Formats: sequence, structure tokens, C-alpha cells
Amino acid sequence: WEYTKYGLANLYSLETLNLANNRLTGTIEYPPLYNLHSLTRFDVSGNQISGEANALVAPSLKHADLSNNYFTSMHFDMYKVSPLQSLRFCDVSNNVIQEDASYIFNNIPTNIVQFVASKNEIFGSLPVWLNKLPQLRQFDMSSNALSGELPDFADSILSLQELDLSNQNQTNGFTGSIPEDLSKFQSLKILNLADNKLACTIPPAIGNMAVLQVLDLSNNLLISAIPAELGLLAGTLKRLDLSNNALTGTIPSQLGQLQGASILLEGNLFHKSSSVILEGNHRFHNHLAAPLSLCMLHRGGVEEFDLAANVSLCPPARNDLSDFYDSAKGAEWTDGSLWQDEYASYCNWKGVTCDEMSCVTKLNLTNNGLSGRLSESI
Repeated sequence: WEYTKYGLANLYSLETLNLANNRLTGTIEYPPLYNLHSLTRFDVSGNQISGEANALVAPSLKHADLSNNYFTSMHFDMYKVSPLQSLRFCDVSNNVIQEDASYIFNNIPTNIVQFVASKNEIFGSLPVWLNKLPQLRQFDMSSNALSGELPDFADSILSLQELDLSNQNQTNGFTGSIPEDLSKFQSLKILNLADNKLACTIPPAIGNMAVLQVLDLSNNLLISAIPAELGLLAGTLKRLDLSNNALTGTIPSQLGQLQGASILLEGNLFHKSSSVILEGNHRFHNHLAAPLSLCMLHRGGVEEFDLAANVSLCPPARNDLSDFYDSAKGAEWTDGSLWQDEYASYCNWKGVTCDEMSCVTKLNLTNNGLSGRLSESI
């Protein structure tokens, strides 16, 4: 950088400066660049530059990419910069920035659209005045050392499409609850709050986020039941990851409506809840099962369910009997009581008898209107 700075300062008509993916070292001296009034795109990514990263290197700059370097600090220096605040894109990811978040966001241009600062060592809490960025669409601060509670996001940033605050340092991480007003982000497509210390429950209002494609709340401390309202995300949601929390209760059958989605719920406490089933003189102790519609992936529902092989939540015998129901045209049976119930024990299905270990010992469906064929599983 030392050998290039003064020559660049004389290129007054320069509009794009792209020095990405080279071996530039040293620090950037920004004053020589302040006279580049036509510069709109500045890219020094993929080098070995250190020192301070300043995203406002020229008065008309719209795009600043300082990612994949060795910058240790970062700020928005307003010196000699146009009050029009033209900057729209800023990427300082994959550096070693060790700075308080409140200092970094001081003087951030209010018209910024994309801000990416993932994979650094930024600490502290997010300032509440982030809601003064009305055009913000992408905000990625993943893989840092942020802490404190998530700020209440006001109505002024409803244009947000991606919010990624995941994977904060294990000794830090966001705490408290997930703000209810996140549901106001009707343009949000990606919400990733994984790998933090968020507690309390999942806000049911998240189900009202009309275009949400990815919801990742994994590796937190969330409790209670999964809200059935998440089923309202059918048609848009492609990935739901609630794994490794402390969620309990019944897995809502509405999740089976998320056609084409991957549903990840491993590492929760669903299997700790159990129910007692009485049939005749037999007493069955059966774990609360996942809904039948989630366990039967081949029916064209969800793309992936990570608990489908869990024999406590998705008993293989129930899957086999359900296959038999489909093959033998169960919808036309004279009596198919409970055969399509999402949660009823298969031992209570019409014509099914089990022993005390919940193993099927008898299947009697005589004079019941069966047709079709016998499934391989039966």
C-alpha cells in the first residue's frame, strides 16, 4: 500500500478501485484518497492489510469491501465526506477487528443497505439506535463476541431481509428473550440467532413473517413448546433449525405442513415427556411421539426431519403400519379409527394389538373394506 497511495490520489476521475486478492500489506493512509470525488467502488479484499478499516474513503463511495484482511479496528470517519452519505454496501468480514460495537456504529451512514462484519472479534452490545437505518436490508454480525440483550427493532427498518447474529463467542452471546417485534420484519427472509444464550420461549408471532425462508434458533436456551403458528410459514420456509435447546411438549403437527423444508429439532427434551396408554389389561408407557406427518417423509411433506430415525419419537412400527394403510387404501376402509391420528399410539389403532413392550402382536382388520396391496414393510 505504501507504494500505491500517492499515485492513486492524483486519479481524480477514478470511479472503481479494485485491488482485491493480491498481497498488499501495511496500513491504509486514507487522506490521499479523500480527493477522489468520483470514486464509487473501493475493494481491497483478500489482501494482508492491517491497522484501521475506514469504510468512508471518498465522498461519493457506494461500495466498500475491506474483507479478508488483518484489520484490527474499524470506524466510519466522516472527515471530508459528503453529507449525502452515499455508502450502500460495507463488508469488513474475516478480519481481526477488536472493537466495541457501539464505537463502530458511531456515524454509520443512515442510507446503508448492506453491512457485513462477520468473523471478527467485535464485542459489546448492539446500540439501540440501529433502528435509524431505514434502508438496511442485510445485517450480518455473526461469529463475533457480542453480548447483552437484543435491541427492540423499531418500525423504521422494516426493509430488512437478512439478520444474522449467530455464533457469538461461547463466553459471550446474546441473552434474554427474542423480541416480539421481530415479527414486524415482513420482508425478512433469513433470521439466524443460533449459538447464543437466548432464553424464554419462541414468539408465536414469528409465524406471521410472510416471506421467511430460514429460521435458525439452534444452540440457545429456549424452553417450553414449539408454537404451532410456525406452521403458517408453509410455502416459504426452507429451513427450520431449533436444535440443541431445552424445548419440551408435543412437536406440533402443523410443522408437517412445511412442504420441502428441512426441520431440525435434535438435542431438545421432547423424549423426556411420556404418556401412559391403557388397552384392556395392558398398560403401555410410551414416549410422546412426533406427529405422524413429520415421521412419514416419503409422503411428500417435509424434505428432512432429523428425528425421523428416533425410535422413541417416530416408532418404526407406526411407520410400517402407516405404509400398510396407504397401500391397502385405508381412506376407503369401513373403520380406520385413529389410523391417521397424528399422536395416538399405534397400539390404539383399530385392529392393532400390542404387548407390554409396544410390539405389535396381532393385526385384525377382517371385513373392513381393504383393497390395494400389502406393503413390503408389513
